[in-house]
Amino acid sequence: MKTARILLAAAALTAAAAPALAGDWKFLPVTEKGYAPAFVASVTGGVMDPQHVKSGDAWGLELAMNCGLLQAPTGVIRTKLSVTKFDKGGLDLTTVELNPRWTTPIARDLTLGVGPGIGWVKADSGNRNVDMFAWQVGADLDYRIGQLNLGLGARWQDTVNKTVATGQAGADNWLVQAKVGVAF
Repeated sequence: MKTARILLAAAALTAAAAPALAGDWKFLPVTEKGYAPAFVASVTGGVMDPQHVKSGDAWGLELAMNCGLLQAPTGVIRTKLSVTKFDKGGLDLTTVELNPRWTTPIARDLTLGVGPGIGWVKADSGNRNVDMFAWQVGADLDYRIGQLNLGLGARWQDTVNKTVATGQAGADNWLVQAKVGVAF
């Protein structure tokens, strides 16, 4: 089941990002004259559904910017750095994630971004603290009204299967969240 989800997510990302694969890629655009990071700082809130416990509230912060390492021929690669907290049913999760998103406009002031990511998850089950590597795949919709940025995002995160509590390995989870941010 887990392998099927991974393959399905990879196929969906490849299909969604196919237009970005053709053409000239820019390496280190941060060194080019006119590069603008287009920062957006956001507060996030939503629902996390981790394995082993019931779903619950998740809150965090996100900083998004145009990627300074690589840009696709079409669309924009946005780097999203986020920290999220979840605490329910005796499981406290803290995630730190780096998620590049290939982003393209789909309507005026509305963009869709898809992409993979890597992360670090700290799981505390009361009697055990575990640090785990994670990778994730997700999508975001962002709507810009002047400096105000409103967004929706969803992602699935796979953690390495370290023992979190007796009989519980890993902390794989889904996260669906809303974002309110300011562009600067």
